[in-house]
Amino acid sequence: MALPRGLGLLLLLALGGPGAAITIPPEFLQPPELTEQPPEQLVVFPSDDVVLKCSASGNPPVQYRWTREDQPFVPEEHPGVTAVPGGGTLIINTSLAGRLQGRYRCFATNALGTALSLEAHVIAENTPQWPKEKVVPVEVEEGDPVVLPCDPPKSAVPPKIYWLNSRIVHIAQDARVSMGQDGFLYFANALVGDSHPDYICHAHYLGPRTIIQKEPLDLRVAPSNSVQSRRPRLVVPQDPQPPHVALRGGTLVLECIAEGLPTPAVRWQRLNGPLPRGRVSLENFNKTLRLRAVEEADDGEYECVAENSQGRARHSHLVTVEAAPYWVRRPQSGVFGPGETARLDCVVEGKPRPRVAWRLNGVPIEEAPGAGRWAVREGALVLPRLEPNDTVVAQCEAHNRHGHLLANAFVYVVELPVKILTPDETPYAVVENRTVFLHCQAFGAPAPTVEWLTPGLEPALQDDRAFVFTNGTLRLGPVARGDGGPFTCQAHNAHSNTSVVAHLNVKAATRLEVPPQSTTAKKGETVTFRCVATFDPGLAPHGLEWRRDGQLLHETADSDKYSLSGDTLTVAGVDYADQGTFSCRAWTLLDAVEAEAQLRVVGRPGPVRELQVLEVGERQVRLTWTPGDEHNSPVEKFVVEEEEGIFAPGRFVERLTVPGGQPWAPLTLSPYGRYRFRVLAANAYGRGEPSAPSAPIATPPAAPERYPGGVKGEGNETNNLIITWQPLAPGEWNAAEVRYRVQWRALEPALGRWHEETVGGPPVVVGGTPTFSPYEIRVQAVNDAGKGPEPPVVVGYSGEDLPLVYPENVGVEILNSTSVRVRWSLAGPPQDLRGHLRGFRVLYWREGWVGERARRQAPPGPPGGHPGVLTVPGEASGVLLGGLHPWSRYRLQVVVFNGRGDGPPSDEIRFDTPEGVPGPPEELRVERVGETTLALEWKRPRHPNGVLTGFLLQYRQVNQTEGGLPYEISFPPGTLNTTLGRLAPRGRYRFALRALTRLGPGPALLRQGSLLPEPVLPVLGNVMVGEVGEDFTVLHWTLAHPQANIEFEVQYMSKTTEEPWRTSGRANSSLGLYRLGDLRPGTSYRVQFVGRNHSGERVAFWESEVQTNGTLVPSPAGGFATEGWFIGFVSAVVLLLLILLILCFIKRSKGGKYSVKDKEDTQVDSEARPMKDETFGEYSDVEEKASGSSGRSLGAPGAALGSDDSLAGYGGSADVQFNEDGSFIGQYSGARGNAAGSSGPASPSAAPPLD
Repeated sequence: MALPRGLGLLLLLALGGPGAAITIPPEFLQPPELTEQPPEQLVVFPSDDVVLKCSASGNPPVQYRWTREDQPFVPEEHPGVTAVPGGGTLIINTSLAGRLQGRYRCFATNALGTALSLEAHVIAENTPQWPKEKVVPVEVEEGDPVVLPCDPPKSAVPPKIYWLNSRIVHIAQDARVSMGQDGFLYFANALVGDSHPDYICHAHYLGPRTIIQKEPLDLRVAPSNSVQSRRPRLVVPQDPQPPHVALRGGTLVLECIAEGLPTPAVRWQRLNGPLPRGRVSLENFNKTLRLRAVEEADDGEYECVAENSQGRARHSHLVTVEAAPYWVRRPQSGVFGPGETARLDCVVEGKPRPRVAWRLNGVPIEEAPGAGRWAVREGALVLPRLEPNDTVVAQCEAHNRHGHLLANAFVYVVELPVKILTPDETPYAVVENRTVFLHCQAFGAPAPTVEWLTPGLEPALQDDRAFVFTNGTLRLGPVARGDGGPFTCQAHNAHSNTSVVAHLNVKAATRLEVPPQSTTAKKGETVTFRCVATFDPGLAPHGLEWRRDGQLLHETADSDKYSLSGDTLTVAGVDYADQGTFSCRAWTLLDAVEAEAQLRVVGRPGPVRELQVLEVGERQVRLTWTPGDEHNSPVEKFVVEEEEGIFAPGRFVERLTVPGGQPWAPLTLSPYGRYRFRVLAANAYGRGEPSAPSAPIATPPAAPERYPGGVKGEGNETNNLIITWQPLAPGEWNAAEVRYRVQWRALEPALGRWHEETVGGPPVVVGGTPTFSPYEIRVQAVNDAGKGPEPPVVVGYSGEDLPLVYPENVGVEILNSTSVRVRWSLAGPPQDLRGHLRGFRVLYWREGWVGERARRQAPPGPPGGHPGVLTVPGEASGVLLGGLHPWSRYRLQVVVFNGRGDGPPSDEIRFDTPEGVPGPPEELRVERVGETTLALEWKRPRHPNGVLTGFLLQYRQVNQTEGGLPYEISFPPGTLNTTLGRLAPRGRYRFALRALTRLGPGPALLRQGSLLPEPVLPVLGNVMVGEVGEDFTVLHWTLAHPQANIEFEVQYMSKTTEEPWRTSGRANSSLGLYRLGDLRPGTSYRVQFVGRNHSGERVAFWESEVQTNGTLVPSPAGGFATEGWFIGFVSAVVLLLLILLILCFIKRSKGGKYSVKDKEDTQVDSEARPMKDETFGEYSDVEEKASGSSGRSLGAPGAALGSDDSLAGYGGSADVQFNEDGSFIGQYSGARGNAAGSSGPASPSAAPPLD
């Protein structure tokens, strides 16, 4: 609702606040209010004018006046001083600044009162210049402390200090060299490298915008051989020191700078409590403590401790917190009607307690006219029963030694009707469960009374949720969905009343159905946060936004770190810098709801910092460091790595580990080393990056601390002694090189004198020694610094020779058919061993089966070949010899051996092993000879292991139950075949054949036989041509039905040339493919499969044509034989052969004579061999007759099965193949005899089996 012209008045009040700001339109009278005033301190330099700003608002227009040093200051009376027209700003020419500096104050006055500014202190300074001074070189010895002074010219605004050299390069600062708050450069200990003639202090003054520099300082550090470590001493601060006074809200700076050798490390602690979290920072290598936003609770005692390996120094800073005056309740301007009471509150705090004074229109209240009507009560200025002429501007001023406060507030007495400044019919929207403020800004004099009515026209204050502020605003909350509707505000005073309506609309609150969840992720992983929100459908616009630590997140085209999609936020490749608080905020124009989730990124710890090496004794150091970032996983241990720069430069090896809570480690160093160290931290996720290497530390040489190990003495010849040892590792030399003092002396026949030789390494060879003689040996490490510890004596022996002794009393005890126990004893003097006894070897030969010599009448003596060897280590008198053949003849010898070799063998022992169970028959063949008849033929066992007493045949039909008993048939030893009839037609049988001796049956040979008719030719399904190349083709086929594997031939012939069928190879029907190769490119071929029918005839059962790829390349008309090069080559070969023949003929004619008798002997021997074979003996004759007996093959039709007891059955080892007609079932292996069989029986005892 618009106000009538002349009555428009805008009142802006902070709801419920203690103060208000009043803006009155220009057409109405208005007391003066300062809008700009001069600063409390103004420092000017010769190039600057003094500008004191002062401006104010008011109606009627404001008039300005100034005071200087509390005396009126009229600009017109001072040439060079001007006032800005229409304003109060004062400008003083730079030439007058020095003469007119002082305290200034501005007064702004109109008909309603006077406003007063703060007092401004004007300070005029000249451009700073460094006074001329005589510079004397600063001379110190290495290790001494140094302080280089700066002392820049004083100024009201302190300058910034920098130390540079003549090349305008900053002096490098670290824990040893650093600048203090006073600008001095402090050296905890000087190094020779610190010597420079140009340490220059620069002072930068911001006011005059100038930089001045001190004369260069020349620092000379003399090297010293007597540098002594010393405990820390505090250079800053210097005792005695007054307590530090810190101002509330300001910054406290404490400093401790120490000197010492090694460089001290500084740490801080608060003695009366913990250091304030979040507001303390350590700077300047922990030498400066800076506390920001000082609070009154921060006073107390702060202690710094400087320490090194020699000790520590400490200093306590006593801190007292005070405060410049600050407002608790500031006086606020007000508009009042006649008869009301005006109250201006002015509550100020500070330390020391500020003094508060009141002024009226710039005049102290005691001197102001009508002051008797004003009263000061509890810091408030009160004037009851105001009158129209009581309008005034009051000033509340407070000060202590730390500062001043000044506030202007007017009391404006006026009489006006009630006006509501809030527009009528104003709509308000709010969400449920929130608080809404309905405004009713009423203005009038006297002050109007405001009352609110609900939509039901009931007083709003009847609801406990309602509250009306003094400015007329209604607070209602928390609101419900049914609270909506028109609310009426009524305002009235003694002169008038008025009202406005406010319309309240209550919406549903925004909710987060699925808030984001806190998560912990490893570095490099991708994390997704989800946030699902619901909104009131009538609220638009609305949205969802994500923040990280309060910063709004957006997708960017140049980075895929953050991806926003619907209700999800994806953080890719998280790093430690990504961890923090991620918040999801769902917003509308009326409300917003927010939820937070923490992202913790875990991983390996960061590198440790500030690694220092402190010397605590001779070759004793102490490492200290500051742990790095744990990355949200506590450090479990610290790993100290060491680099030895002389023998292993550039290679850090792990030296030791210490617990995670121990940031230090003691180390003992070896002599003659140059060491550097680095430390790395380890947590549950692995080891972090190592720290930067420490400064190198060198140790002097010393004598070796160890003696060599692994000392041995032994010879590789019969007359020498080789002394060897394990050399010391380079890190154990304790010097640039090491040598070895080798001593030895003989122990026998009498203790000899020590011999000595110093060498750089093993071995030492001693010659001319007796065979296998004991020696005492010792090896000592020596270097230029001295000898190592005395080594122990080791006994070694000179070279060995072959033993002269042999085992005696060799005996054999038969245990069973395959094992015997061999016993022996070793006699003779020990020296005949001529070496260390390493053990015994049992040598044994198998000479054949028992009884074999009688049958064959073989000459005495063992057969040739290598013996079996059983080695028995150490001193032994017997051994169990197993793995022998039953029913066999053996001979045996035993030898002793040392490191040189075997001695002579013992006397020969012969023994026979007893009979055992036989091995399985060598072969069993099964053939179908009728619909119900099977013929079986077998061979004797390859290893009868005794005298065969017969064969046992067991068989059963395959489809019978396993529980049924098999049929059994026994055969005498001479029977090697049989025929089984009356079997089930088309049945399948399983056979088990065993050989028998007197000790029982041997293992069975298993076979299967079938009475099913057997296919001769394979029955094929489809035959296809697969892959085709230039010189090959692949044929594929399938079987028409399951059938036994049958082998057949693959033949081919060319269609373009006259040539016969050629055989490519043999194929197996079950394989299903065959590769036909060696073909010509681009040629057509006929291909056929050839097999044998039941009559044994070769027949083709499949034929087709194939075509190879490529082009047939015709051969040239003339072959290479017509080429000239070929004719020349053949001629040269013929000539060379002719020359060789001539040379051979010449040589043979000179020396090719031989004895005629030798030739005759040779002819006689060749003629005598058949006679020896024919007269071999009785068994040979039988064998020849058996071999000569005729018999038909088992595979021939109607073949008669007979026995075969000839030696040929045991001789060969060729594998049995299938007959071409495929009549044999199963697989046959082993040796096959030359004769098909024999019908006559043979004596089993006369058939010696061969091994």
